Amino acid sequence: MKKVVIIGAGPGGLAAGLMLIKQGYDVTIFEKDDRVGGRSKKITLGDYHFDMGPTFLMYVDVLRTVFKRSGFDLDQELSLIKLDPLYRLVYPKHTLEIRQDPHDNVNAFDDLHPGLGDAYLKWMDDQHQKFGAIKSILEKPFPNIFHLFRKDVLKAAPYAHPFQSVYKMLSAYSKDPHFIHSLSFQAKYLGMASYQAPSIFTILPFLEHAGGLYHVKGGLNQINETMAKLFISCGGRLNLSTPVKEVVVEHQTVKSVITEKGDEIDTDLCIMNADFAYGMTSLFNPKHLKKYTPEKLQKKKYSVSTWMLYLGIHQMLDFPHHEIIFSKDYDAYLHTLMDGKKTDDLSIYVHNPSRIDETLAPQGKSSLYILVPVPNMHHVTDWDAHNMQMKDMVLNMIKEHHGIDLEPLIEEEMIYTPHDWQEKEHIYRGAVFNLAHGLDQMLFLRPHNRFEEFKNLYLVGGGTHPGSGLPTIYQSALIAFDLIQKHKK
Repeated sequence: MKKVVIIGAGPGGLAAGLMLIKQGYDVTIFEKDDRVGGRSKKITLGDYHFDMGPTFLMYVDVLRTVFKRSGFDLDQELSLIKLDPLYRLVYPKHTLEIRQDPHDNVNAFDDLHPGLGDAYLKWMDDQHQKFGAIKSILEKPFPNIFHLFRKDVLKAAPYAHPFQSVYKMLSAYSKDPHFIHSLSFQAKYLGMASYQAPSIFTILPFLEHAGGLYHVKGGLNQINETMAKLFISCGGRLNLSTPVKEVVVEHQTVKSVITEKGDEIDTDLCIMNADFAYGMTSLFNPKHLKKYTPEKLQKKKYSVSTWMLYLGIHQMLDFPHHEIIFSKDYDAYLHTLMDGKKTDDLSIYVHNPSRIDETLAPQGKSSLYILVPVPNMHHVTDWDAHNMQMKDMVLNMIKEHHGIDLEPLIEEEMIYTPHDWQEKEHIYRGAVFNLAHGLDQMLFLRPHNRFEEFKNLYLVGGGTHPGSGLPTIYQSALIAFDLIQKHKK
């Protein structure tokens, strides 16, 4: 029975571990925290509960596949709640509500500007064809440049437009800024602006609109908790509060891992679910690295970070489940953000799940989650000095839009800065969306699922192919699983 050690009990590590344990592997997971989930773990403040990071599930088919390959039924193990509306977009002079039914969205766009509905339908039809063409690219590894000449990649080429940005592609349908921004703000999931992100990523809003968004009862953290429970029930070993200190390499092969408790565990295969750049710079002796030395990683491009505000509110808030309040000048905001500068003209995401999920807050109260995209630690280092100013700006935006002063209603509060992401969560530069997703860091140019520098190290998570975001992280686990099965002796 082959021994597998997995570093990190985030979504990718748990998914890979659950599939492998069902195939008869001897699997041990080491997690530094006292709970599973990584940056998507559960946060509890008093009687209030929050998702730390991701707050909605899209493209559920990938997760269904993970559960199916593990011998389980996703819908039997988790309670999924389909959202309608998907979210509300608040611009300075207009509000747009995106719903599950595309005809409702046609009417909403036409209400903004006659003719936008037709542009939306044309965009949806084109994205349907695009996704069908590129789907297999997301499902297969890219170990070298020659994979660009695979049949499925060549077939997808006419749809991909790799040298065109998301912003430019959307502009071909309409120059209306509300239309463009409503279908491109998702680029920030990749830690990029719409004018930077390759146009292939227009599939993100398409997957939202076509497949819908889901809330998981108890929060998305329950996906991690459920996978961990099933993993243990199948015989897997999960070691919480057990950080890995070092990965021991001999002859370009991982031989063992050493925990901070001093234990050394031999292994046949190793899967790293830790943040990629953090793992390479902190867990491996640099003498074993060539392509991803600390010096070379410093020169890589990284995503933006986030400033987070988690609030326990002594009132049931009548806010939407998902809402984005855009800055007054969103284009200028994006350029400022990507240039690594601070701005007072923020764009914020507000998550109010207590409206549909009574498990997250006491009756009649709300667990409110607020996310602000901000520069990572490469640009701004003293975030603690800005916390009160940031909080005031965020609460003032909500007061201006919703007409309610949240300050006197706050019972519990936690602020999380890029510095916290870096130091507490071990995320390189606090770049929560990992390595940036430009063409120079995608496909075979991204760290490989079967890591190219060591014979028996596999990568899962946002730092490898296909990239950042929950569906692609689950997909990375599926790819790693397939590679391990393929190369087993």
